[in-house]
Amino acid sequence: MAETPYTGEDNPYTQYNFEVQVDGESVAGFAEVSGITMQLETVQYQEGGVNDHVHTLPGTFAHANLVLQRGMTNDVSFWEWIQEVMSGNVTRKNVVVKMRDGFNGQSGWGWEFKRAYPTMWRGPDLVSTNQGMAIESIELSYEQFTKMSGLPE
Repeated sequence: MAETPYTGEDNPYTQYNFEVQVDGESVAGFAEVSGITMQLETVQYQEGGVNDHVHTLPGTFAHANLVLQRGMTNDVSFWEWIQEVMSGNVTRKNVVVKMRDGFNGQSGWGWEFKRAYPTMWRGPDLVSTNQGMAIESIELSYEQFTKMSGLPE
């Protein structure tokens, strides 16, 4: 995302405490992030001759879609990726979400979502703005996520 000429209270990005990077490039800021969940699915196994309980064995991990809400971007490549996927050309990319103290503040925590692609995009109510493209919500499917090494700072 391009550097903003704004400082202090004039900065429209200060409410976007989550910086989103796609393949290493900062592309957007968001106010809310959800869907960072993991669940270990289990498989039940009834052993012959064992009548007092059913074995519960670990299965595979499942997770919800990553949901980014109330965002702003100046980066046309982010929008082009969304359009490309929605046109049927699914291109998976690595997405990093960093929690920041204000958009340009220090990073406090972060996650990397590997081989992600958008599955849903919802635009905002249209309001006159000259600060970039607003995004109400975007959902990303991904294969796995990890905490970024070295964070928090």
